Amino acid sequence: MVDADDMVRTGAPDDFWQEAQPLIPVPAVRPQGGGKRRADGRAVLAAIVYLVQAGCSWPKLPAVLITLTARALAAAR
Repeated sequence: MVDADDMVRTGAPDDFWQEAQPLIPVPAVRPQGGGKRRADGRAVLAAIVYLVQAGCSWPKLPAVLITLTARALAAAR
């Protein structure tokens, strides 16, 4: 069985993540608190890399990546 952390590290290795991380916007601080919890940026990046390399669509993502990016998928709809 493929571990989620392994899948993320394979799709977004440390050196690639170091370059991409500054491009991901930082969520605004809400003075009242609350709001939607963001998906892990590195997991979303790994899912995007997987999609591009595999040539598949979001619904065809492996279950491991779906659980990590479910919030991002819901927000994109």
